[in-house]
Amino acid sequence: MKPLHKLGRDLHAALDPFFYPANIAIIGASQYLIKPSGLPLNLLEIYEYKGEIFPVNPKYEKIGGHKCYPTVLDIPVAVDLAIITVPAAVTMGALYQCAEKGVKAVIIFTSGFAEVGASGREVQEEISRLAQESGMRILGPNCLGVVNYYNGSAASFMYHAKPEDIYYPETLAYITQSGGLGAIIFQMVLQHSVGFNYFVSTGNEADVNFAEVLSYLVGREEVELIGGYIEGLPQDGRLFMEACHEALKQRKLLTFQKVGRTAVGASAAASHTGALAGEDRVYDGVFKQFGVIRAEDVEQMNALITMRAAGRLPAGKRIGVITISGGGGVVVADKCPDYGLDVVRLTDATQANLREFFPPYGAVANPVDLTSAIFVEGALFQRAIRTVMEDPLVDVGAFFYNLQMPDFKAAEKIIDVYYSTNKPLVVFTWPTGQDYAVEGKEKMIRAGVPVIEHVPSGLWALSVLADWARRTENVPSFPRYRPGEERRQALETIRTQANEGRRALTESRSKKVLQAYGIPVTEEILVQSAGEAAAAAGSIGYPVVLKIESPDILHKTDAGGVLLDLKDSDAVTEGYELIVKRAREYNPAARLDGVLVQKMLEPGLEVILGLKKDPLFGQTVLLGLGGIFVELLKDVSIRTAPLREEDARAMIEELQGKALFDGVRGQLPRDREALVSIMMKLSRLAVELDCEIAELDINPLIVYAEGEGAAAADALIVLTAEH
Repeated sequence: MKPLHKLGRDLHAALDPFFYPANIAIIGASQYLIKPSGLPLNLLEIYEYKGEIFPVNPKYEKIGGHKCYPTVLDIPVAVDLAIITVPAAVTMGALYQCAEKGVKAVIIFTSGFAEVGASGREVQEEISRLAQESGMRILGPNCLGVVNYYNGSAASFMYHAKPEDIYYPETLAYITQSGGLGAIIFQMVLQHSVGFNYFVSTGNEADVNFAEVLSYLVGREEVELIGGYIEGLPQDGRLFMEACHEALKQRKLLTFQKVGRTAVGASAAASHTGALAGEDRVYDGVFKQFGVIRAEDVEQMNALITMRAAGRLPAGKRIGVITISGGGGVVVADKCPDYGLDVVRLTDATQANLREFFPPYGAVANPVDLTSAIFVEGALFQRAIRTVMEDPLVDVGAFFYNLQMPDFKAAEKIIDVYYSTNKPLVVFTWPTGQDYAVEGKEKMIRAGVPVIEHVPSGLWALSVLADWARRTENVPSFPRYRPGEERRQALETIRTQANEGRRALTESRSKKVLQAYGIPVTEEILVQSAGEAAAAAGSIGYPVVLKIESPDILHKTDAGGVLLDLKDSDAVTEGYELIVKRAREYNPAARLDGVLVQKMLEPGLEVILGLKKDPLFGQTVLLGLGGIFVELLKDVSIRTAPLREEDARAMIEELQGKALFDGVRGQLPRDREALVSIMMKLSRLAVELDCEIAELDINPLIVYAEGEGAAAADALIVLTAEH
């Protein structure tokens, strides 16, 4: 990937004052320390911030023992960070004073901007302009601020006591576009004994945005785990991807909850690819391509954060299940395949070892069922867990235990056995109100043992953590291209069409662009009369296909502009007249360039392959299975350009109908290598013609039997609006 932003000191120097300010001014500071305007001073003292604090409010001479200034301009020294807590109506005045003062960074808590309508949006746009013109970086408005748990810089009004007795302190950096939900997640994560090193609420993102904060945090050596809540990235999509790629290379786990799965604007797309490449599909593809783990809800995110904080990476997905209930073991075993976990049969040696101390009616193959014998032998589960975890076939372990069992030392025993192994081990339990059970759960959590109450989330976390660990072992670079003759030939075709005032390339010209990049297409001849059509068909060889060629009829089948499997010259002659007649009836004003006579391709596996220029992430590559798989099931996969070969292969594997590539019902396996080769060529085309192409459709691309290649039967290119 060609970097569009630096993950370096330019951005880091600009954002440093938010995280490591030498001093902080609080504009609109209040003596009432429970109000949003009073909480920052309260929190800075709770967290023992060592820098200077300058309350700003003309009503007071002192607040909390600190000299209070009438305006920020009256502060006698340079200001690193200013917090604005005043009402929206006077926020701009305070901001202009900050710019005049030369304040490096500003956080705006105040709401009432773009989120409330047009008038608020205008003021927010003014905030953006001021940031650009002054160079002063602004976080918010409508945000909770920033907390740095290393230096106590709690520039926030999210009230919370300083976390104590955290087993994994200063572990999670968290970025949220929702202040309220971010605060809820903050509390939930702390309950798992995982502490924060940084917490950032970006709010409306009038200036500083999610991608920039992510880039900053990825660039910090001490940050190894980043979570986040995303509603939508307004800008800097390439910077976001660059930061994610860098995080994967450095084995820094990223997990985000992205909400809003609607395909905004897809109905306005001109091509089939454009209609399928909805907003959320693109986000999903980006996350997969750059190693981001997408959590569907806070339960999944909390489970993953807890498992990653524990520091044990799974070597694989073979799971050993130990349970006190045979039925519970079956339920878990049934769910494991849903998350790609293999409930592997334990080795004969392990089963023999278990039999030495198990009751004769206990199950030892996997799941391992402790049965009611645990009531009379409280240490039974410790021996069982150790034995299972020592099995060479087991990568991860899951222990399902009811803390309401009458063993008041169960927590200590579980803690002991947890630290007797270095493999990932999660303890699943059930919510309970019993005092001793709650105490036992808290005791395990405070000792660093991952305790999860939601079984599906825990199993999901084990699985995705294993996938992530494997991906970090080899993170290939993205290809870089040096434009050559391919681009020159393609641009010649595109600009000829654009000079004629056409936004869409006809099929034959679209295919010329594909051919320039070595993508195989059908043999075809453009003709202007029935006689020429018959001659062309004789030259190509029967059977043939006829298609209307018009820049004003993009979807030819809708106009009756396609005739298939014509076997002789009479059929071609009659077909030519018919297809022209239908086109004129469909759109009398359409410009007709002629009729394409094409070789009728042999049947094969039909796929759709295309490009769509996403406004945030740039050119995206879409792959889908043809026919009902696209029309009804929307069976597609998306990545951004450029592709690596591993991306192309992963796209094929993601398709619901991927088994069709292996051959079903007596059919031969399909030529995956040919498809991958075409996808890589299309990726290069996307990068080199990025400014020219808005959408591209190859529909269908026929994939033949293994070793026999593939060919584009139809193609459509829509140019960017600049043309």
